[in-house]
Amino acid sequence: MDLMGMVNQAIASQDTEASGGLMGSILGSLNTAPVENDKIGGIANNLQSVLQAKGQGNPGALMGVLQSVAATGAVEQLLASDQISAIAQRVGADPAMVKSVTPLIAQFLVKGSNNRGGGLLQKVLSGEVDLGQMAGLIGMANKFL
Repeated sequence: MDLMGMVNQAIASQDTEASGGLMGSILGSLNTAPVENDKIGGIANNLQSVLQAKGQGNPGALMGVLQSVAATGAVEQLLASDQISAIAQRVGADPAMVKSVTPLIAQFLVKGSNNRGGGLLQKVLSGEVDLGQMAGLIGMANKFL
């Protein structure tokens, strides 16, 4: 199954809040974020590493953190300020951009997952779905819209 197929499968799962329209609006927000798409991909890749480290063995707890970040934009609950700076430096983006994109990515994962972390978050934590590639696809799709 291709990457979009896995994402669509996670969205279609009965115990997530996702719908095609909802995910489309979140992806649209990512597209209009104040940072280039290739940098969104880099931020997403770095964020995936953080999620995998934090989510080991307890995706449900990570889900709570992601819900809070998605709802409030309080990125500090997920990333320490030195992690934000490190990601910004690696990607060549402003730390403010990392902080503005991260809640959108968190929202994308929350909506495609259930409270136990099943669905999209589980696929991201297992490495089955690569968030950086996902962001790259968003960028490609944007060129054709």
